[in-house]
Amino acid sequence: MVEKTINPFSLVTAADDYISEKLGNENTFRKNALNIIPPNVRQFTYDLFGGNEEFNEKDLTENYKEELKGIAQNVLSKGKNTISYEDYDQGTASKSIFENIFSKNYNLKTLIGSGKVTLNENGEIIVTDKFDYNDAKDINSLADVKEMISGIITAYKGGDKNRPDGIYGALREGIRYFGSAPGEGSDVEINLGKYKV
Repeated sequence: MVEKTINPFSLVTAADDYISEKLGNENTFRKNALNIIPPNVRQFTYDLFGGNEEFNEKDLTENYKEELKGIAQNVLSKGKNTISYEDYDQGTASKSIFENIFSKNYNLKTLIGSGKVTLNENGEIIVTDKFDYNDAKDINSLADVKEMISGIITAYKGGDKNRPDGIYGALREGIRYFGSAPGEGSDVEINLGKYKV
């Protein structure tokens, strides 16, 4: 017998859409959550609970769309088709997670990372990605648990100069064991509107 898992986020979304349609307005729970909870935090939580539905422009506020559009236009103006970490204009490693969480640029960096940027047939900018963790690991033994705990402590203390440290580093190290492996997470496809030359 095949068990079907019910995703609580899908139920909330469906109920929210239904209520919004019946009331004829856009002031929905999801819309209010968009304005309070940063998109990287929402997607991180969604991924931890096994969510894998597409993340698109409806999941971003207008301010986040404008920030991402600026980044994508800059990438295209350089003749590139991939956003690199250097394209996000803020150095974040030296800042606390509490400073970073209020930065749209940082939140997009930790949501999308290295996303693809294309123009569709209507001249609209499309950013695509997969919300997954390229360095995901499984826990199959007590040795793996020990490695995970050791890695989290090392990340927190800043033991690897190529990785972030502090609270974010520890969270990022831990999520390797619980987040989506490469190719498993939500597809990201964000239409940012017309490319401005």
